[in-house]
Amino acid sequence: MEERYGVKGTMLDGIFFTESSIQNALPIRHLQVEISRQNSNLGEVKKGLAIQAASIGATAIMNFRYGQKKHSWFKQAFTLKWDSESWHGEGDAIKL
Repeated sequence: MEERYGVKGTMLDGIFFTESSIQNALPIRHLQVEISRQNSNLGEVKKGLAIQAASIGATAIMNFRYGQKKHSWFKQAFTLKWDSESWHGEGDAIKL
């Protein structure tokens, strides 16, 4: 854990991730990622968001949230979902 912009967070691939809001930061875009493998991990979620953030010129993601979601029976029955749960993550991409 490190502190930047007055908040604590972590770095991955040049993108700073924080669960907090950064004062006076204006979001470029709200980003979301879903990984349809239960055996995935938080690092893969952050990697997906970091790629999206870098592609739009962002340097940080604030209000970062993540977790696992159970697939509905409909998705499991009618789509190619290999596991019963997915990892998801979201946050606001910003440039500081």
